[in-house]
Amino acid sequence: MAYSGVHQAFQLALAAHEDGALQAFYCSLYNAPGKWGHVLERFFGPKALASRQVAGLPPEKAVEFPWPLLWKALRDKVVKGRTNDWLEVNDAFDRWTARQLKKSAPRVFVGGETCDLHSLEAAGRIGAVRVHDCPQLHSLFLHEVMKEAGERAGMDVKFTPDLPGMAERKRREYELADKLLIYSDVHRRSFLRAGFAEDRLFQCPLWVDPVLWFRDKPAGLADLSRPLRLLFVGSINLRKGIPFLLAAIRQCGKAVQLTLVGPRGEECEGLLRDAGDHVQIMPPQTKADLRLTYSSHDVFVLPSVADSFGFVSLEAMSCGLPAIVTENCGAPVPDESWRVPPMNADALAARIMLYALDRALVAQHADLAVRFAAQFGPTTYRRNIRGLYQQVLEA
Repeated sequence: MAYSGVHQAFQLALAAHEDGALQAFYCSLYNAPGKWGHVLERFFGPKALASRQVAGLPPEKAVEFPWPLLWKALRDKVVKGRTNDWLEVNDAFDRWTARQLKKSAPRVFVGGETCDLHSLEAAGRIGAVRVHDCPQLHSLFLHEVMKEAGERAGMDVKFTPDLPGMAERKRREYELADKLLIYSDVHRRSFLRAGFAEDRLFQCPLWVDPVLWFRDKPAGLADLSRPLRLLFVGSINLRKGIPFLLAAIRQCGKAVQLTLVGPRGEECEGLLRDAGDHVQIMPPQTKADLRLTYSSHDVFVLPSVADSFGFVSLEAMSCGLPAIVTENCGAPVPDESWRVPPMNADALAARIMLYALDRALVAQHADLAVRFAAQFGPTTYRRNIRGLYQQVLEA
């Protein structure tokens, strides 16, 4: 297993270890005694490196190569405007990993998007099965739905998820992989529409951490004399469906109070200025603060135009909030009635008002949400991933 960042990499590595199959986990940093990650924790603090470890994975299985990541941290302080430029960093890490594969000759190689092009090539030369983790929807699908969203919202937005070099890298990685790891039905749909064969896709939903996300108290009947407290968490932009959500809130009038938590997209600034006092906007929050924010609201909404999964929806459900998501949002829901068509303010408003007018339904669905989200823990995720490993090893 190899990945320079975090995403699912640490859980993917642990799943292989639990199966007795992990040869090595190549990473930038691993926060454990005797590792570079543990040394750097003294300078950056435990919170900065909390995601660079996973209970149950022996430190000796983690092989670090921190230099590209540390170089980027230094570069970003000196050169402004390149924070989101990962091409050179990921390529350097990937070339190092490819050299390690020549020595270790594994039967299966698992890599992460934008970080395994050379490793996939090296794995192919030694005859290893190549698994590629794909966090994003396929770019062709993304461009298609974002173009439609801009037209429906009346916005002239040029959507470019990746710089040309990174887009080409992703395309080549897709071609080289034997199995593509995807997370949801909409994720699958995006790759099928791009011409990928069904048997190259392995669908496995992601997880929510029950240690971080949980309900403080049982749901009670809310006071009908106050507005429904509706919460959105994520990037406040077109891709997350904010123009359609704000249009829906205008239809709901005084029955709903909306809170938006996250970084603001430039294309939505005009809409946010005109949103009115029934819309509150908050900056991104720490996980501890965000859990309290979940707990102080009644219903969660994620009106995504395109989302391969949507972690925040499961987080909210774990904290006792019914969730409203779109058909283009990959997050699982207890019942398909919890989904609405994407880019449809009328459907959003109708679903929101269903809860605003029936607070008993809010309490009923809150309990259902907690029970449902509990099915998607990291243990379940790793069990499903072990099924993938066994499948490719047997093949």
